[in-house]
Amino acid sequence: MSHSGSPLPDFESARFFDADPQVLADPHPFYEAARKRGPIVREPGYGVFVVTRYADILEISQRTDEFSAAVSAYGPWAVDVLPQRPEGCPFGQADVSEELEEWRKETPFGFIPVLTADPPRHTDLRSVANRLFTQSRQKEIQPRLREMAVELAEDFVSDGKVEFVSQFSSLFPFFVITELFGIPREEQRRLREQFRKRSEAGTTSRPDQSDNTAMRERIRNERVPGSDPVDSLTPNDRQFLEYMHDRRTHPQADILTQIATARFRDGTLPAVEELVEVSNVVYGAGLGTTTDLLTNAMQLLAEHPDLQNRLREQPSEIPAFIDEVLRFASPVQGLFRFAKRDSVVDGVQIPAGSVVWLVYAAANRDPENFEKPFNFDPQ
Repeated sequence: MSHSGSPLPDFESARFFDADPQVLADPHPFYEAARKRGPIVREPGYGVFVVTRYADILEISQRTDEFSAAVSAYGPWAVDVLPQRPEGCPFGQADVSEELEEWRKETPFGFIPVLTADPPRHTDLRSVANRLFTQSRQKEIQPRLREMAVELAEDFVSDGKVEFVSQFSSLFPFFVITELFGIPREEQRRLREQFRKRSEAGTTSRPDQSDNTAMRERIRNERVPGSDPVDSLTPNDRQFLEYMHDRRTHPQADILTQIATARFRDGTLPAVEELVEVSNVVYGAGLGTTTDLLTNAMQLLAEHPDLQNRLREQPSEIPAFIDEVLRFASPVQGLFRFAKRDSVVDGVQIPAGSVVWLVYAAANRDPENFEKPFNFDPQ
């Protein structure tokens, strides 16, 4: 039985990666069904190992020498171009680490290095992104962000109603990110329009799960050995590329200059293309996830009117509320890992070459880690 008292769905019938209407409507009963079957189970559609337990996800995330983020955002859609486990090799002896590194060399710019890199490269790239999120930077832009929130609300408050996604939650993150970057105001509207068109065309970092054939074909076509990485840049990417080149040549007292002149831990200067990908991930992925977070938060507030009053009276409780929204209604369901060698996690054998799905949304409702996992309670 599920936490709601209804029978759990048939896990074998779930199509997690084929836009299954039942899964999209409410994936949590399917996550529960997976957890009941065992610590790590293989879904029938693509043979992906589904990990739903908090402790297992934490362990796999930390075992970066065995599990690579190379397919973090693409998962089963990249299976056709991934290194394969040698046939007939006894379990415990297969290792495709070298093949994976060769695969990386032929991987195009569009494979999002920040998301798909492993330490130490991921650590270096993340250190550049972290420059956007220092306490001093957040404090510096906070007054402007409050102004923006008020400006957006003033556009609809007199109407007495709002279409929250189109009128607020999809707009506010854009303004936050462009302020973080210090992008000139005159450029902000144009960038947002370009990103909107890119999203509608299905070319953001979030895969289109409704057409797996198209996704696989896109991945194969993107991966052209010897191609110029700049050829795959979108108009938005090219604008960031211009910013980076300009700030390196003509530094200014702004955050774009700080990013453009940032160095890795060993003192080397990143390629401007790498900086563009850092910017692109913060800009692109940040828009989608923050929009989802704001929308989920508003829905939960609408469902709990008593909570609205409490937070107004005690704004110091808002951070705990946000944390609980992130746990209960995770904006990112999960990301993928690639098994570089034969591994065992929680007693389950995971062969080299396997795709593993770390389901954060399921881990956030793991009964072994949370006392009341299925209750929304921002105490």
